[in-house]
Amino acid sequence: MATTRRFIKNSPNLIKKLYYKLIPFSKRYGKEFDFTYKFLLDSLEWDKNKMVDYQFTKLRNTIINAYESVPYYHKLFNDYGISPFIHDFNDVTKIPVLTKEIVRNNYNDLINKNYTGKRLNFKTSGSTGQKFHFEGDDNLYKREAAFVLRSFNLHNGSMYDVPSVWVRRYSPKEGEPLYNWDYELNRLYMSPFNISENTIEEYVRIINKTKSKTLVTYPSLANFMSLLMKEKNLYFDYVETIHCASEMVLPEWRQNVYDSLGIKIKAHYGMMEKVSFFSNTIESDMYLDNMEYGYTEIVDGNVIGTGFLNDVMPFIRYSTGDTAEKNDGDEYYKSLPYSVKDFIGRLTDMISTSDGRKLSGVNFYTMMYKIKGVEMFQIIQKDLKTIEVNIIVSEYYNDSTNLEICQGIFDRVGKCEIKINKVDEFRRSPNGKLKTIINECQS
Repeated sequence: MATTRRFIKNSPNLIKKLYYKLIPFSKRYGKEFDFTYKFLLDSLEWDKNKMVDYQFTKLRNTIINAYESVPYYHKLFNDYGISPFIHDFNDVTKIPVLTKEIVRNNYNDLINKNYTGKRLNFKTSGSTGQKFHFEGDDNLYKREAAFVLRSFNLHNGSMYDVPSVWVRRYSPKEGEPLYNWDYELNRLYMSPFNISENTIEEYVRIINKTKSKTLVTYPSLANFMSLLMKEKNLYFDYVETIHCASEMVLPEWRQNVYDSLGIKIKAHYGMMEKVSFFSNTIESDMYLDNMEYGYTEIVDGNVIGTGFLNDVMPFIRYSTGDTAEKNDGDEYYKSLPYSVKDFIGRLTDMISTSDGRKLSGVNFYTMMYKIKGVEMFQIIQKDLKTIEVNIIVSEYYNDSTNLEICQGIFDRVGKCEIKINKVDEFRRSPNGKLKTIINECQS
């Protein structure tokens, strides 16, 4: 199968189009994805009691397996006198919370000693600005993809076998086009860095040409696009749903997009560590708890998750660093509850440019985590032509690190003055929280 995949990737576009059209994505992505996705469609039809029983069984087995196979948990349970054989959900609260710092300090002891497959390293640099690593495998990607696809389906969105447009994940170099077609995933990727009053008509024209019904982007950028389109009386001809992730969705953004375009923003909530997963549905903007994914607790507003998908490095009662507002009602979509009104946090400023563009802060997370010489960062825009980058350096810092940072910002923002400072700590808000993207522009 791997040989076939390599052959198709190196084939002319005509052969790619034919192959990807004839072979459904679920068959190309392998048995684990196909099995998980079919299971998720089936589990939606369970009754509530069956879903709760399934979640408890998965939670109990996850904890027992971790005790038996993961040195950190074996020692932790023995030290605290905790039995891994829980009898109800309340027993979970006896287990101490796992933090990023604990993971860093006990990295090797958190790996399943009985896992014999190929391990993959996952890394992220999100709203905290600090890099974080953990171990997983290819099945973790495929299981996650099945949940994401179902989250699209819950509001009539699509990802694979029909066209969709993604205004994210594409950073063109100077002189390259605004878009790039991915035949394998049936997606048109468009640059999130070039949207302005001068380019919005071109964006809308290209999106309409694809006849895609699903648009995927960041919520802050969806809001910005909708306001520009309203000013120019522009509309999408085919887009029926806008799917967002990676940022908090402000209520005014949802309203602006709906007022401007007649389309509702829908979103899912997850994280690289893959311990919790929630999604909007066509019926509601509240977040549906995907109970097959993990067991999530909201403790004093803090999101604490135990994931079921990672066979290599299981996280039990992991503190995500996010906060949420619980739904006090007992409202369900089929077998799954709407348990969160909104997730709070993951909100950073957008970077402004002198030519009228606005860039989501998430674009800079994905840039910075790839730079090995940076352990932690904070970006402060002083004015339209000046950006200050404060960094805590890693052991890999060298003379090229600053050049990588500058080039990444130039590719996104354009030419500007960049000042890079090596620091020991960052500027924090009065409540002690760290904001990684700060825009001090007054324009």
